[in-house]
Amino acid sequence: MPESNQEKNSLKKFSHPFNSRMGSHHFFLLAIIFWIFGANIIWMLLDIRPPSYDQGLHLFRTYNYWEAITSGSEDWWQDVLNVEPFYPPFYHLSLIPFSLIFGFTLDTGVIGNLFYIIVLALSTYGIGKILYSKDVGLFSAFLISFFPAINFISREYIINTMLMALTSLTYFLFLKTENFENRKYSLLFNLVYASGLMVKWTFFIYTLPVVLTILWGDKTSFRERIVQLIYYSGMIAALLIVPFLIFIFGSQKWIFLILEFFLIGVLIKFFPKTSISSQKAINLTSLSCISVLICFPWYAHNLINILIGLSKFAFSGADPEGAGVSWNIPNWAYYLQVIGSQMGHPMMIIFAVTFLFYFIKKDRINWTLLNWIFFSIIVFTFVDNKDIRYTMPTLPAMAIITAVVLSQVNNANLRKSLYVITGITVMLTFFFTSFFHRPSFFPYLGHENLPITQSWPINRILDDIIEEKQPTEGKNLSVRTLANFAYFQRGSFRDFAAFRNLPITMKGVKRNVGEMTDFFITKSGDFSRQSANAIHLRKILLNDPALTKTFKLFRKYPLPDGTNGLVYKFDMEPAYDLPRIADLEFIGDSLIKALEIYPIYGVKKGVNITATIIPSKNPQDLYYGRYKSIHIKADSAISNKVKIEDFELLFENVQINIYDLLLNGKFILFDLEKLTPKGTIYFDDLEKTATKAMKGKGEAKVTGSKNSITIHAKYALSSDQVIEGKAKVNILMEPEKKIWPEFEYLRLGTLDIPILFVRRITNTKLSLQPTPGWPLVTNIKNLKISPRKIEINPNI
Repeated sequence: MPESNQEKNSLKKFSHPFNSRMGSHHFFLLAIIFWIFGANIIWMLLDIRPPSYDQGLHLFRTYNYWEAITSGSEDWWQDVLNVEPFYPPFYHLSLIPFSLIFGFTLDTGVIGNLFYIIVLALSTYGIGKILYSKDVGLFSAFLISFFPAINFISREYIINTMLMALTSLTYFLFLKTENFENRKYSLLFNLVYASGLMVKWTFFIYTLPVVLTILWGDKTSFRERIVQLIYYSGMIAALLIVPFLIFIFGSQKWIFLILEFFLIGVLIKFFPKTSISSQKAINLTSLSCISVLICFPWYAHNLINILIGLSKFAFSGADPEGAGVSWNIPNWAYYLQVIGSQMGHPMMIIFAVTFLFYFIKKDRINWTLLNWIFFSIIVFTFVDNKDIRYTMPTLPAMAIITAVVLSQVNNANLRKSLYVITGITVMLTFFFTSFFHRPSFFPYLGHENLPITQSWPINRILDDIIEEKQPTEGKNLSVRTLANFAYFQRGSFRDFAAFRNLPITMKGVKRNVGEMTDFFITKSGDFSRQSANAIHLRKILLNDPALTKTFKLFRKYPLPDGTNGLVYKFDMEPAYDLPRIADLEFIGDSLIKALEIYPIYGVKKGVNITATIIPSKNPQDLYYGRYKSIHIKADSAISNKVKIEDFELLFENVQINIYDLLLNGKFILFDLEKLTPKGTIYFDDLEKTATKAMKGKGEAKVTGSKNSITIHAKYALSSDQVIEGKAKVNILMEPEKKIWPEFEYLRLGTLDIPILFVRRITNTKLSLQPTPGWPLVTNIKNLKISPRKIEINPNI
């Protein structure tokens, strides 16, 4: 019996469910955008959490960038480059306009991420549409908008949403470039690619497959590919490598300048034999130039810090964070396991099944998508540090693979059923990871990020501290935290204090508990998951008489997790019961011993060392460890591994923790108005220290002249290979205000290292006036540099 028109139309609806049900693909896309916008705004209005961990850092960095830009400093550009040494600035800079409208809050991250997740959804749609069909693009955009990890990250003030959006946009624009032949889309690709590198340097890992496809995506013979490989290598050398060598080589740079002209000539001569169009060559050159122009200033300025940061967590043997950090079987499977957190277990099963069916039809296999997934997972598997966020930029490719397999199911009823099952699955996953607690009988639906509606009393604690202490104008209170919980840690207090312009400097505690501290903030409850150092220091604060006699519980604050926030105030009991507390000679001898174990800047191996203590006019100050001055003198002493002759250190209007000194043998400063150092550092001693540090494989020669120091070092890499380095640094000074080094040159072998690669570390200014972080005067009036020594305050 022949089919009726109505039956044919019905089957046609099942073949293209979105086209028929929604009326148009653009309308469906608009519905997705409105859904994203509405859901995230509702979530934002419900959530009142304080900044936590990474969110607090990135929020604070946005504020720091705004401070640097509006500082009015002559060096504002370098101040901007100095803000963050590890993460590029594009994400933070992009949120400044939102922050100026809505304030520096976590909400600005949600609002900014709205635009990035919309870009992510539209890019995913565009990729699916170009590679397969509109239906595939629509369903993949629908899936990517509902994955729990995507929704989790889009509501966090961190860089990952923007990173995912620009990764997907890069793949979309690549497809629009027609293998880099289209000038308009190639230019857009170049701009987006450079911008992605300015979000995070891992962007290069996610997009390397597409770059390789650009280079060798044409259907050419093996011989032509070899020729192109050689030609592209020449282009990379001419555009990037040789110019960099010209930049860093000293007197021999003329060799590389000749090489550059030679390379350009060879590339021009052999270009017709490469099967590369002139437009593609221009577009590739533009990619290199735009990327260097946009990225070079920040990357050059922070390169050393990036390398140091990577060495701490990225490679085997470092101290990584996250799960699966040991080299065993679970480690290799980590990024397969986290797909369950990124999608939820039900959706992961659907993806796994569709991924297997994806290979059945060879004509639908797209190696760009597969390389996008596999390359990132493989690379990050070899990185020691693991995190669910690191492979999230591959989720759009996974969504497209799921969508294309479902859309190509031949049986209309089965296809409709699979669409419905998948749609219901992602909708339930969305609601029970975004707004509602998952019922216990449900399977694991992925990473949850429910709105936090309980109030954490961060601002109330800060207000109470200000009200209690009432600091005078220009004076900052030093408040230290001994708690590192998600919504009760230093970053939250630091951010709110800074944004409200409160006279509070938030600090952690590293070594000297109580030093230069007005208040401590900690909490009750389980501390077993805190760092060993935090547990140890908290025990000292709560149990050691040197701290219990000097810091008293100021106030308790009930917290949403059932514990109490605890604030301790500096409130010292007079030490009437301590023996020999009025014996200043004994106190001085005790200080000398305590200074020997003082971290880093302790005074060790003092020759004929003495400590002279002058009491204040108030006799009661003796029992509070408060003196007019403490004067340390020695014929020579070692501080921070440097030997100093004619050593003197004068503390004026000083208060120490007298309990810690007499009970524990520790030197802890409570207050200090002025510190005056004096001494002579002979370069002979510096040279001996450097030779010892090089374990007999090298030597260093230090010479001085007026206001500069020159260092000439040799180091034996092997018995027949010695590398030489030379640096000259000018020591500039505004007496009693600031000191700063300025490198004149830095040479390593035949390389003339540009100062911009090291200036972040080398050109740090030392303020001699009180700052929020160092609230005392450092009295250095003169530095005298001679050929074989440097004298500090020689005329005092």
